[in-house]
Amino acid sequence: MDSARRQRILEALRRLAAPSPSKDAVLADVKLLDDELRAPSEALPGDLDHYLRRRSYGKALAYLVGGTPEAGTCGRGS
Repeated sequence: MDSARRQRILEALRRLAAPSPSKDAVLADVKLLDDELRAPSEALPGDLDHYLRRRSYGKALAYLVGGTPEAGTCGRGS
């Protein structure tokens, strides 16, 4: 994934994680993330794609900053 795309996604995720984002900001960031999922230019890494499609934005943020997202209940990987 190119660095500009990574940065766009990271910034949107950080804004969503901020305390009390406005409704308009949330809608804009969710739209940006949905658009990134549909972008035909380059596939996202598998885990990141999974987190964004399931709107697990906290896990996506942890993944991008090098952390380990907590295990979920979707059954993936079992």
